[in-house]
Order: sequence, then structure tokens, then C-alpha cells
Amino acid sequence: MLMAMTTGLCAVLMLCTVGGDAATQAQDVRWRPAHELMLEGMGWTAVAEPFSRLPAAAHGRVPESLWGLGRHSAGVAVRFVTNSPTVTVRWTLLEAEQAMPHMPATGVSGLDLYARVGDGPWSFVQNGRPAGGLSHEMRAGLEAVAQGKAGLVECLVYLPLYNGCKSVEVGVPSGKTLDPAPERPGGRGRPVVFYGTSIVQGGCASRPGMAHTAILGRRLDRSVINLGFSGSGRMEAAVADLLAELDPAAYVIDCLWNMAGMPDAEMAGKVTYLAMALRKAHPSTPILFVGQSSIHSGGKESHASQVQARAVAALKQSRVTGVHVAPGADLLRGDEGTVDGVHPTDLGFVQHADALEPLLRKLLATAR
Repeated sequence: MLMAMTTGLCAVLMLCTVGGDAATQAQDVRWRPAHELMLEGMGWTAVAEPFSRLPAAAHGRVPESLWGLGRHSAGVAVRFVTNSPTVTVRWTLLEAEQAMPHMPATGVSGLDLYARVGDGPWSFVQNGRPAGGLSHEMRAGLEAVAQGKAGLVECLVYLPLYNGCKSVEVGVPSGKTLDPAPERPGGRGRPVVFYGTSIVQGGCASRPGMAHTAILGRRLDRSVINLGFSGSGRMEAAVADLLAELDPAAYVIDCLWNMAGMPDAEMAGKVTYLAMALRKAHPSTPILFVGQSSIHSGGKESHASQVQARAVAALKQSRVTGVHVAPGADLLRGDEGTVDGVHPTDLGFVQHADALEPLLRKLLATAR
């Protein structure tokens, strides 16, 4: 198991309920909508729906399939601080289909709660488990994280990976505080933007917090904007232009699973256009192109990875600075990290994060 819990801790954490419970309903709970707290993982504010990942102006500019996936809330998270021993979160989904054959409802449509005290590490607290219908509720205890320490507990709630939300609210008992989390200190306020395929979107993590983008966000203590679009990460010019509108600390581009089979010249041209669009808007922001993952790489890069690497090398020869490559052969270790040979399990996502973390730390140390 990736995360082991003692029997006693399980007893504390299993305060979670789906669809509400009598204890929660009996309490005098003070609710705040997510938008009144710290909402992370959204690159644009002018959106068509509350937790959409694309701006409303993108409708008609990007492929319709990509636009629809932009309604999914992958990477969007609510961050807040409270002195309450319990937190309740209720959410209403956009879509009734809550799971996929190879991905559970907890990842597709569920929530994920992490918490920490001070600048300590993030600890998994509880997940919200949908079970039919659109409206759901989870209640979780924070005592195990607080460990009797006085002061505030900082909480991070990840929203669904392959579904969207009409509404999200956080509640604490009356008399307890519930406020937006402070800005991240030490120059860590600017996010990392990931753009890519279903793997970037989080398929097939068991919970939203186990996508490698979320794991890296916690390890680096930065917000992450997840622009993964299942089957639709193809480096279209319109998407490149949208990415250029953002101002992140770094870009991570992982599109090759959706581009494999494309003619070499077309693929190289897309890599070049995307890099130049980002570099024109942001002269010094690091851009990391990720190679194609494989359980059968044998340490060798796929053909698509080689085409991408050659395109990046050509950019460097043309004196384009700050463009880098992460080897795809490093992303998975062995053949037990996926559900279907392609999409990572939680194990595979940890392996992805392990491979990318040192590269990102090095690039972020030089980001301005």
C-alpha cells in the first residue's frame, strides 16, 4: 500500500460520509463556498462554469472535445485554514457518470482532503466517496494531523479528476474559524502549469491527490494548474496561445501519447510552435518537454520522444533558451505501475513524480 494507516487512525479518519449524516445535519455548521476561500489550480477567472479549467473565450477556439474536458476540475483545489477539529465538505457534480471501467469513482468524481500544521508535510486525511446522485458530503476529523498542537490546521481539498462540480462548500461548526489560506511564501506563489494527455489529467489515480501533478504540488509546496485533456493533448496552436496567456514559474508539456503516429515533421512543427509561443510571451520561464512513458522502454526513448528531443535540440541550436527534455524512459519503473499498460496507477504516478521532481526543483531554482 502507498499509504498505510494504523487501526486507531482509521477510526479517527472514518468520519467521512457520503450523502450527509445525522451528526453533521444535527450540528450548527457554518458554510462557506469554495470561491470565498483560496481556490488554486485555475489559470483563468473568466470561466463559463465555476471550476472550469479553460476560459470562456476558448470556446470555439479549441477542439470541442478539449472544451468539454475543460469542464472537469482536475487539479483544482480549495486551500483554507481552520481551528476546527472537524471539516465537512459538500459538492455537487456536473455529470451523473461517476466512474470508468479502469478508474474508480473516488478518482473520477471524488474529493481528497490533505492537511498540515505550520510548514510541516502534507498528510492525507480522508477522501470523499460519491455513491449515486449528484450531491455528496464528507466529514473528516483533523485531530490526527493537529496532534494536540494549538493553532490553525491548513487544509487542501482536491476536486474530481474526470468530472466537474457545480458547487463546492466547506463547513465547520459555528464558533470555529474558517478562512482562506495565506499566500505561499518564499517566492512559491506562482504555479507550475502542466499540459498534456489523460495521464496529466490524472487517469487512472484512485484519488485526486494521487495524480503526479498533485503529488508534485505537495512536494514542491506550489500550486499546480492541470491542463491535461484525455485524448486531446495534441499541441494545437490555439492551445499554445492560451498557455502563453498564463504566467507560471514553469511549464511542463507531456503530450506524446496523443501525438504518437503523427508525421515526424508535423510533430516537430507543433513542438517548435508551442515552445516559441511560450518563449515569446515569457522570455525566461523554463519549459520542460516530457518524453513518452512506457512499461517496455528498456531504457530507450520511443520514436515520438526522439522526434520531440530533436525538435528541442534544434531550438537550442537556434539560441532558444530555457527549453529542456525529461526522458520518458525514466517515468515508469517496471511493468506494475499502470492499469492497462499506459495509464498509471497510484504506484505509477509516484514513479512519475519521483522522476520529475529533481528536474523541476532544478528548473524552479532558476525561475524568475
